[in-house]
Amino acid sequence: MNYVIRNVRLMMTMAAVLVGTGVYATPGTTDNKTVEKARLAVEEAAPDDWFTFAESAEKCMKKKVNLKEAKTWLDKSLRIKETPFNLAIMGDYYNMNKLPEQALEYYVKSLRVGLEQDINYSDPVTHAKMMKVRSTVIRSSN
Repeated sequence: MNYVIRNVRLMMTMAAVLVGTGVYATPGTTDNKTVEKARLAVEEAAPDDWFTFAESAEKCMKKKVNLKEAKTWLDKSLRIKETPFNLAIMGDYYNMNKLPEQALEYYVKSLRVGLEQDINYSDPVTHAKMMKVRSTVIRSSN
């Protein structure tokens, strides 16, 4: 009997740990929170705050949620100001939607704008993405 009680206690403790660590969390909860936080940030952003629009879009894209609205935010961010940051995110958007030509265009533009702003500008992450997409575009054109 003591053995059964000990096993029940052990199982209850393990269940509490698993629930507490989120192993059995409701699917999509994190995604919903991501979308809610992004929308709140956009709602509270100043009309000329290009960064918040781009950052909110990036967060949704990383979780692969709310992509249509994320694209709208990116478009608005780019209308406010074109920067290496939001141009690279637009490249990511097109890349994840399997549009390599458009992705390549935005990655190149991101790097060009960065160099126009600072001759010493370097963004190895965007450069690597650009080269990968470039090879895809070259292969598909042959």
